[in-house]
Amino acid sequence: MIKQTVVAAVIGVTMLLLVSGVASAHVTVWPREANAGSFEKYTVRVPTEKDIPTVQVELIFPEGLRVSSFQPKPGWTYEVQRDAAGNITGVIWSGGSIGPGEFDEFAFVAANPEEPGELVFVAHQTYADGSVVSWEGPPGSEYPASVTTIVAGAADMSGHADTVPVDESAGVDDSGATTASDSGSGPLGDAGTFWLAVAALGVGVVGVVLSVTRLRRSA
Repeated sequence: MIKQTVVAAVIGVTMLLLVSGVASAHVTVWPREANAGSFEKYTVRVPTEKDIPTVQVELIFPEGLRVSSFQPKPGWTYEVQRDAAGNITGVIWSGGSIGPGEFDEFAFVAANPEEPGELVFVAHQTYADGSVVSWEGPPGSEYPASVTTIVAGAADMSGHADTVPVDESAGVDDSGATTASDSGSGPLGDAGTFWLAVAALGVGVVGVVLSVTRLRRSA
């Protein structure tokens, strides 16, 4: 009986670790919720899941999001994608490297749609061997696209002074490629999810110890 209880508890804790690890390993765009009609600084979080580096990240912007500027990063360049009307539809970051077991972040500023809804960000992550992981599936799939929910709220049209406009000081050349020359940082990981998982793991371990202790005393 004691052995069965211990095995069941260990399996439960292991599953918790696996689920929390997979959930935090996706390419995601933050925040996950933003106000309609406001300017927002978005951060693209890119972890490397393979044993080879990530060397390129392409992000396709959802319809209705008006991207205006990008934050440069040392060692990386970005190429802005536009449609026939000149609207920004995507961006490709390349030239840098995100090693195995590491993550990096890329930031941009955009004006949110005026109406509530969902923004679906499709990302293509390229590794050093040329393989590409496309984050474009529905929620709960193996490679889900990142989704930001736009909610009704007071618009903040103040903009952000900590970013560099695409058509001014970021140094865009005729091809749309931009060389990063300044440093920037975004939120360090999904702290809320991480600590929630740690707390849950701690509770699980304590539960295992208490269960084993009580069973031994009653045996």
